[in-house]
Amino acid sequence: MSERLQRFRKLMAAFEGSSNPQHAIERGYYVDLPNNPMAGIARRVELRPSSVHLLLGGIGSGKTTQLLLAQEHLNQLEDFNAIYVDVSLHTDISELKQGSLVAIAGLEIIKLLDKINDLELDGDQEIIKAKTTIKKFAHGYREKREVDNPHYIGNLHKTSLLGDIHSPTRTEVFYDQGLLKKKEKKQSELIKSFILLAKIVFQYRGEITFVFDGLDRLNDTNIFINRILNDVNSLSESGIGVVIVGSILVAHIKEIENFANYLYYFSYLDTSENIEAQRFFMNILNLRDSDNSITSEAKEFLVIFSGGVLRDLMSLTQSAIEEAYVDGSDDVKLEHAEQAIASLSRSKFMGLTDANLETLQKVISQKTFIPRTPEELELLLTGHILEYSRHPRKYFAVHPVLVPLIQGHWCSLIKGEKRYGVRLR
Repeated sequence: MSERLQRFRKLMAAFEGSSNPQHAIERGYYVDLPNNPMAGIARRVELRPSSVHLLLGGIGSGKTTQLLLAQEHLNQLEDFNAIYVDVSLHTDISELKQGSLVAIAGLEIIKLLDKINDLELDGDQEIIKAKTTIKKFAHGYREKREVDNPHYIGNLHKTSLLGDIHSPTRTEVFYDQGLLKKKEKKQSELIKSFILLAKIVFQYRGEITFVFDGLDRLNDTNIFINRILNDVNSLSESGIGVVIVGSILVAHIKEIENFANYLYYFSYLDTSENIEAQRFFMNILNLRDSDNSITSEAKEFLVIFSGGVLRDLMSLTQSAIEEAYVDGSDDVKLEHAEQAIASLSRSKFMGLTDANLETLQKVISQKTFIPRTPEELELLLTGHILEYSRHPRKYFAVHPVLVPLIQGHWCSLIKGEKRYGVRLR
């Protein structure tokens, strides 16, 4: 393998945005967010272990990394168990049923119990039954049951194609899919079993807080409110703390603040105006580009056109690296960043309706946006429109890679500084 190929593969790996954020932390790629709220969240959880914290924000805003760091901090405390769970790895989040989070939490509680070396607990029949109940609710089960035989005709000795007519009952196999599949069921037995096991963990291991990730990908706000937050309430009433993420759409639900002790919003960082945000993203690029293979001009361009979306910065940078390698260049230059941005621009433009384009044009020209319709909220969810925060207000902007395409000014894509009137400092 050539030295150049090795260097470019290393560079590509450093910007792998789809990899586990835990790996990025372990490799030393973490850069602290400006005005990071997670330190305050962790301290509030320390003080009120059974409190509920709802984190709302768009996909790619860096919430997962912050959740993992909060978990790491809490687990350094004595008698504290912070458990990180990506719900999307357990079940289809679009099919979540009420009780699903309790079932998932129950499976994690069982793991904690299994680590306790106590023969008395191991043989406790009530605990064994509770564990079995939680596993059944989560994963489903098969069992044989004796049911009435509809073909039974008493003591008459006849044969029948319909089955055994000589027995008043017959055996049938029943299959319950479990909550993590696609079936609603009553929760009382599940909750009772969970509380029993949780109390034992409290006694032996201390406080428990669940950190639920992955639910910012759930588009159905009714499922979030009526099922997920009901489960969160059940966990909290059991003495369990919960830190949970939600979609950007949840932030637009009336009186959402009533569903949690604490509500936080992770907005994107405006790299077109906010110098601190620009420095933050430049630090990310510099830390991962240890060999300085990406020119400063290319980095500035990538930062501005990422729109402050961390995931987009990663994918744009990888795309620029690929363009440079295919081009035969030894460095990632401005033209490679331009090609990457043009590609993302076309990708985001595909599938937009005339109504979408009209909405986007209004946001560009009027600099205001009040999302009311499902179509307008969808533009927020997909990152076509980005929500920023400048204390004390929020404001909206079209993703910068789309602005030149919508306006028809391709020259501004080549000269990003002219469009935004900003250079990174």
